[in-house]
Amino acid sequence: MSVSVQCEWCGKEERVIPARAAKYRFCSYACRGAWRAVNWRGGNHPNWQGDRIREALCQHCGKSFAFNPYGEYVNKPQQFCSPECKKAGQKRYYGVEHPLYNPNSRRANRRGQHAAWARAVISRDSATCQHCGVTDVELHAHHIMSFEQYPELRCEVSNGVTLCFRCHWAVHTASDANGVNSGDLRPGGAEDNPEPSFGRKPVEGVTTRGRAYRRWDGNCEECGKFISKRWSDTVGKAHLFCSRSCASKFQCRRQYAPKTAMAVIASTSAPPERDHIV
Repeated sequence: MSVSVQCEWCGKEERVIPARAAKYRFCSYACRGAWRAVNWRGGNHPNWQGDRIREALCQHCGKSFAFNPYGEYVNKPQQFCSPECKKAGQKRYYGVEHPLYNPNSRRANRRGQHAAWARAVISRDSATCQHCGVTDVELHAHHIMSFEQYPELRCEVSNGVTLCFRCHWAVHTASDANGVNSGDLRPGGAEDNPEPSFGRKPVEGVTTRGRAYRRWDGNCEECGKFISKRWSDTVGKAHLFCSRSCASKFQCRRQYAPKTAMAVIASTSAPPERDHIV
């Protein structure tokens, strides 16, 4: 035995058992979804939370905006009206002020403002010494205006210039006793720069004090901008970018892409042997 029922959305008639007829409303999920899209709006939606809407003033632009104090804003109001205002107005914590600061971290000084400034200066100058024109050697970011006397210009990229270690020590009137005591002349016209041992490490050399170093030069995978990084900052990373903004854009484009095997930059260096290099 069956009874005749009618879909509330498309009007289609079906015959169902009496036990199902009492709760019958739609003939398919498509009809149910189309009906809800029209009728479940605003206060008619069973999950409506309009009575929880609050207003606040943006701490960056001062504009009044409405927000729903739900989730992360249950115990505190929203502070900014848009992602742009949040990026421009939020306080950034560095060093000991950061909640995740670890004084015992080996990389405590590798991610600070000075390291970011040095990377930006060297990348802007295409990893080339601006005094002698040499490349593929240890490069330093030198402050044009004194680091000590002009603290407000310490992180300005325009106040930096890329110098090789020889030219940098010459600018600071370093003693000749700290110079490299071995190695062949490097190409490019830089005097007394040692020839790296490319058979042992990818891009390497020695400092004026005999300390081994390595660098990587390449391009940002998102925007193509030239970047220069420490080799230790590239090992184990499949993709390299000039900024967090480019990294974020790259990840967003790949979020729904098919999973593929990622090539990892692996270090093939042998253990360092100071007496072998210097």
